[in-house]
Amino acid sequence: MNNYSNILFPEIINEAFPIINDASYVRQLASLVPLCPDTTFHLFADKNGSFFALVMTDYPDPTNQSVELKQISGEYEFEFTNLVKPYTDDKYIEVRENDEMNESFSVPDPNSYYHYYLAAVKQKLDW
Repeated sequence: MNNYSNILFPEIINEAFPIINDASYVRQLASLVPLCPDTTFHLFADKNGSFFALVMTDYPDPTNQSVELKQISGEYEFEFTNLVKPYTDDKYIEVRENDEMNESFSVPDPNSYYHYYLAAVKQKLDW
């Protein structure tokens, strides 16, 4: 049982990215430009203190979306380290621009135009 059952994610997300079933939901991050709601990020933390960003977007482009997440996450500056290969929890894919990706890294929503992918992220800490 996940701890974010009050958030309505499509069922395909739990199937494609089972690693987040045991993670804690932290928050949603989205661009401040209300006219461009094409990408949202849902941040999760696992028991080991690792962070993941579930990316919901109309056009998956990990390089650009990593930069976008870093910009909108403010002082925490979350950015992608790699992508979690769908339907696995232990295989990772290097972050590249969409047209340079050699492997399938995103999962299409069967009921909308969205695509989903999961990125392992790191956080800048200023201590």
